[in-house]
Amino acid sequence: MVSWEELPQEILELIAGRLAIEDFVAFRGVCTSWRSAAPKETYRTKSKAPWLLISILDQVAEFFSPSRGSTYRVPVLDSCVAKTLSPLGWINMSTRDHRYRIFNPLSSVSIELPVLEKLCHQSRLGDELVGLERYRWAYHGIGMIALSSSPSLSRSYTVMISYDGAPGLAFHRSGEDAWTVVSQAEHLPCSTVLQLVYYDGLFVALDLHNQIMTLDERERRMQLRLVLGQIFLGWPYLVECCGSLLVASKKGYRTLNDFRFTVFELDLEEGTHKEVKSLGNASLFLNTNFSFSVEFNAEICLPGIKPNCIYFPDYFVKKICCYSMEDGKVETYSDASVVYFHRAVWFQPGF
Repeated sequence: MVSWEELPQEILELIAGRLAIEDFVAFRGVCTSWRSAAPKETYRTKSKAPWLLISILDQVAEFFSPSRGSTYRVPVLDSCVAKTLSPLGWINMSTRDHRYRIFNPLSSVSIELPVLEKLCHQSRLGDELVGLERYRWAYHGIGMIALSSSPSLSRSYTVMISYDGAPGLAFHRSGEDAWTVVSQAEHLPCSTVLQLVYYDGLFVALDLHNQIMTLDERERRMQLRLVLGQIFLGWPYLVECCGSLLVASKKGYRTLNDFRFTVFELDLEEGTHKEVKSLGNASLFLNTNFSFSVEFNAEICLPGIKPNCIYFPDYFVKKICCYSMEDGKVETYSDASVVYFHRAVWFQPGF
């Protein structure tokens, strides 16, 4: 009889590919052969159930898994406060002395980011020439963050941020010790960045004027790709789904029974967009500063999560809700056993 340590590599790989991330972590800890059959690089986050980040208090992050109905507590860095979520399972955190770092609660990898003080100084230079100093260090902070790849899995990665002040965007390459300030697209005024994502090899930003721009790293400048001709009543969300870049936004008001989501697919090359009526076998999970999608398939069941839906926070009723793209119905998504559920944000666990 073959012992569990001697199971064929192919079988172990098949098993590992079907595991939720909490089981995947446990699987890798069984023995050397099981660990080698489940490298972190092979874990497919997009087809796995998301978590909810409930809170970070007293150096402990509390997560809730809707598919398991389980709560997980993970230690985080001392003296750090969570600021924003970033893709690929990373949390942007700040210390009391205004330094920032990104932290992965599953791999326990922590990456310190360059100080913002130098970035603040660069952003003020133009104003000081005319005797203005509108942007001070005290008001500067990271708004959103996007990663080209996970620092746990790649030594070569780029971090892009939006920050308070002008011009409002900067990036940092691994191995460098400073931020590179990004200039606004030509002939366009500076505008608040509402969304920032990494898609198909490009950093993409959506600003307050519904302008979609991409980063030209060589020129250190944003390039205008298209302007959305839509008036968003709610916050717009940029999110990749099944290889496409989508922008989703609420339309109407729930209290007046005319509420719905509109979703558009963006074509950055052609500078066009078209409305999307169905998400197919995928669902969107929306947060103010970071959103993501989950793809369903015949082999993977995600209890508590439905396809062709949009999961979003409703700050008016302080609930997380589920909107069906099929019939437009809205359901409250909650769990009475979870404290602070109305403050929870969707989290995509990964390495």
